[in-house]
Amino acid sequence: MKRILLLAATFVSVLAAAASAASNDFVTVKPEPSSYAWWLRADFHPFETQVRGIPVKQIRATWCKASEFRKALFPPELAADVEQTGGLSFSVERSFDGSKIPQTALIGVYEGCNGQRGSFLLILARPPGAPATVRFLHEFPDIAFGILAVTTDATIHVFHCMECDNLTRFKWSRAKKRFIRL
Repeated sequence: MKRILLLAATFVSVLAAAASAASNDFVTVKPEPSSYAWWLRADFHPFETQVRGIPVKQIRATWCKASEFRKALFPPELAADVEQTGGLSFSVERSFDGSKIPQTALIGVYEGCNGQRGSFLLILARPPGAPATVRFLHEFPDIAFGILAVTTDATIHVFHCMECDNLTRFKWSRAKKRFIRL
């Protein structure tokens, strides 16, 4: 019994170390130009093969890795900024298309099998009793960072920095029956 407990404790320690190593390697910040905010100097290194249980290849066939932005993936010195965003978030839960099906909008970073990196907005539909499905995907090639805000009319605002007005907006179009970029 002691051997089993020791093996279990070792396994948990290895998993925790791997998760910590992955999160420590997830973002690197270039030292220059030092006058720029860290998110403008950041390089993100996606390391996961699924997002919210959906294999990356099912999200976009040309991707090999993708990681959803989560506060836990940022080192403490950057996480403090992420926590003080004034209502911005990496994911938002609500119905964005007026349906009664719960949805999640999230932002993350991908790496294509060709090595190209960028960020993405992903909207997942989460029907009760069924697996999540991709409702909408928009890639931002060569844009490393993003964080979300949603207005009361369900317009999704993707801010590409935390202290500027560089943003992209998306909204469900009833006439076109799809999400459109505004």
